Order: sequence, then structure tokens, then C-alpha cells
Amino acid sequence: MPFNPDRINIHELTIEEPEKQAELPFDVERDITKEDWAKMREKLENPSGSNRVGDFIEQVCAIKIIDSSKELNIDQAFWQRLVDKLEEYRRDNNWDNFTWLAMRMKIIDPTQELDIDQDALLSIKKTLETCGRARQWITFSQHAMRMKIFDPSLDLSLDEVAREGMRNILEQSKQDNNWYGFSSDAMRMKIFDPSLDLSLDEAAWQGMKNTMEEFREASSWDKFPLLAMNMKILAAEKVEVTENGLELTMPKKKESLATSVPPIPEIKKF
Repeated sequence: MPFNPDRINIHELTIEEPEKQAELPFDVERDITKEDWAKMREKLENPSGSNRVGDFIEQVCAIKIIDSSKELNIDQAFWQRLVDKLEEYRRDNNWDNFTWLAMRMKIIDPTQELDIDQDALLSIKKTLETCGRARQWITFSQHAMRMKIFDPSLDLSLDEVAREGMRNILEQSKQDNNWYGFSSDAMRMKIFDPSLDLSLDEAAWQGMKNTMEEFREASSWDKFPLLAMNMKILAAEKVEVTENGLELTMPKKKESLATSVPPIPEIKKF
């Protein structure tokens, strides 16, 4: 029988299975529901607690990082309240509160001029030195992140003692099953020194996911966005601090099988 290209032996046909991509450890669209967003929005509109400004700005900062497209509803009057608060801290030489608030304001709107003066930066440097000598690595990491946000070009050049101290913090949180604390510490470390080994294994991601579900079930909408923010930063391929603020490069999402599986060959009719 002469060869006919239109005659196809279906037994010789094979479909190659597409290469499987690893599932993202955390994905905002997948892991945060519409109901979650509604609850977080409700928390912003009806804050509770004595430190309203501090609580509010912390929530806003988290939501800004989780999804920058969300409307934050910060008007000029409220922003001025924050600026006035900064000036109050400056006058009182309360540099701890000053740098805490200024860092979050810079993340929320990096276009605003906050006048981070030399007194504030010198205070952070002194705190870093003091905490380093005292092996107070959690406080060290908090101030190191602030310093990095204020000065993106900064190279902290951590020595091996500091690196070991950071690793010990994460390992202790793992042993204590304190996954919220783990996420916060690891997030700060990734921002000020992306080269640090953060021990982000499967057990760590599962622990953080379980904690997120616990916060959801307990209606802990003050902590929920903070944990989600930490997890997004930790899931990022790259974290950069630039003049535009905190910039995250997220991994590409897993392609749908519907688009990756080759189409079934057309059946020829003879």
C-alpha cells in the first residue's frame, strides 16, 4: 500500500505530559478569599484598641504590600496626622517610635518627603551596635529593616556571629511552633539581607498556612494581614528596596493544564 500522509496510525501517537511546575508556596489570589478582604476592610473601617493610629497604619502597610491595587482611603487630613506624629516623636527624641512610623509611611507612599534626619539614622546605628553586643537579634533585625528602608544602598555586612544569631531565632520559632513569629523574623531578614538562609522548608510553609487558617477561624483580622504580608514577601523571588519603596518580584504562576496539554490530534475521516 502506497504511503498516504493523511492516513494516521493512532497507535503510534503519543501525548507528552507537560512538565509539572511547583505550586507557589503562597499566592494572594489563591490564598486570600473575597471574604478575607471584606473582613480586613471592615477592620480598617472599625479599628479597636487604644493605639488607633499605630494599629491602623500597620494594617494599611500590610495591605499595601499584599495588593497595592487596593484602595487604602488615606486622605490628606489623616496623612497630616501622621506627619504631626512624626514631628512629635522628633521633638521628644523618641527615635524608636519615629523610625517605626516613618518606615511604614515610606512603604505606603515613597513619594512623600519624610525628612529622615541624621539624628534618627544615628539612633538606629547605635541601637544596632547595642543589640549586636547584647545578642538581642530580634530587636537588631527590626532596626536593621528600618535602616534598609531608609537607605536602600546600605550594606549591613553582617558578620558570622550576627548570621548565626538570626538562624537561631528562626530555629527557636520552629521548635516552638511559633509560625507567626517565624514569619515576621524571616520577613525582616529577607528585606535587609536577602542572602540569609531563612529555613523556608515545607514544614515552615505548612506551619504558616495553618496559622493563617487559625487567624481566619478566630477572626484575628489584626494579625491576618500581617501574616499574609510576611508570607508574600517570603514567597517573592526577589525583594528590593528602591526609591520607589519595597518592590517584590513574584514567581510566575503555575500554568493551567488546559493551556499546557497539547490538543488531541484531529481524527481524519476516510
